[in-house]
Amino acid sequence: MMRNSRVSSRMFGVRKSRFSVVLIAACGVLWGSAPARADFDSNIRPYLIGSRAAGMGGAFTALADDGAGPYYNPGGIAFAMASSLSLSASVYGFVGGTEANGIGPGHNFTYRDINTFPVSTSAVYKWGPRAEPDGAPVNALAVSVFVPNSLVIDDRKTADNVQVGGLAGQQTQFLSSSEQSIWAGATYARRFGRLGLGVSGYVIIDTSSMSEDISIMWSDTNFAIMSARLDQTSVGLVGALGARYDVSDHLKLGLSVFTMEAGIYQDRRVYARLAGAKPVIGILNQGGMHATPTLPWRIQLGGAWVDGPWTFAADAMILPPLDVRDDHSLGQDFERHIKRNLVVNGSVGAEYVVRGKYPVRAGFFTDFAASPSPHAYNGTTDDPNPNTENGEHVNRYGGSLSVGYRTEHTATDVGTIISYGLGKTTGFDPSNFSATPVHDMTNMLAYIFLASSYIF
Repeated sequence: MMRNSRVSSRMFGVRKSRFSVVLIAACGVLWGSAPARADFDSNIRPYLIGSRAAGMGGAFTALADDGAGPYYNPGGIAFAMASSLSLSASVYGFVGGTEANGIGPGHNFTYRDINTFPVSTSAVYKWGPRAEPDGAPVNALAVSVFVPNSLVIDDRKTADNVQVGGLAGQQTQFLSSSEQSIWAGATYARRFGRLGLGVSGYVIIDTSSMSEDISIMWSDTNFAIMSARLDQTSVGLVGALGARYDVSDHLKLGLSVFTMEAGIYQDRRVYARLAGAKPVIGILNQGGMHATPTLPWRIQLGGAWVDGPWTFAADAMILPPLDVRDDHSLGQDFERHIKRNLVVNGSVGAEYVVRGKYPVRAGFFTDFAASPSPHAYNGTTDDPNPNTENGEHVNRYGGSLSVGYRTEHTATDVGTIISYGLGKTTGFDPSNFSATPVHDMTNMLAYIFLASSYIF
């Protein structure tokens, strides 16, 4: 992401007139702060995969016995009673947020967007001798496609009498951002009595595109337009090992470990342009740069208690630290530095099956940001900018609720997932373009999902 980079007059080779300095500094602000409202990849789960898992707040590591199981614990599908095909329909969701003083003092930047969110498709095939005590086939093979992250933001904001470069004018800001992760892979699991062991391998495709435009109108003949765009694509591999152990008919334990993503293809491209009442002042266009994946190791621990129609579950998710630095030799204007801190997230959930046919589920989860909390920067050379490209730190808290209907061969669920985030983000000071102040930020994600499974 284009975080906290500065575009200098030397790069554009322009005269340091008052007008050009204003344009160059403003484009530096655009370049440095544009991704601040789209740093969602520092949070691990904007959405919860799987109908039963989502309804229980993602507390599924000690269960993981349906089509979504491989995403939580590859060993869990060894306990699936029969082969199944799971399909999740599009999820309709609301994505919104506010950055205080985002386009100047007293002028907040807000976004409100509707997202259509494809979730997952998974087929589980069971075969082999029957395990004791429940008689499930001991072998399981799953082929899955998961989309755990898909967000689109497209909004604009206009503010009058904004002081930019010492002059009061009208400022309009356009933001367009989209990102998506696709996991495609296979899982094999085997049952050994009360113990299930599994292994998974995934190909992960990450794509993101971010563009922002700022137009400033001082008068009919004095205006400026600054544009910046970032495109990133990476393809990587992730492996996973998992185990589920049923201590008794009631108590179940789960453990899974997902490796850090290993990149096999990556591409990053940036573009910036300054234009205004005068002809185009400068264009910056650089492609073919690196975009090392930033998905860290993931360790999940879970426990579940099953007693008749009741199921209670709890999970802990551990994300170790990570530090990625790309294209350092190209200088700070093109260098990409992503930092992740150690994060522990949790989930709790409950399920009650009414009359053996109608499961009702509820859950709560956290989604703490792994990015460092941003620091203000005054723009002086003797005060080095302390921020990496992670200029946003927003911790989220979410809840889920779902209801379903079961028959001998089908399971259908509908539910909602809502999370609220509160934190800090880097912005800009119109009176000092080189500075990086810190603003308050909130966001909200709300989804409605519909999922069905056919059990053979």
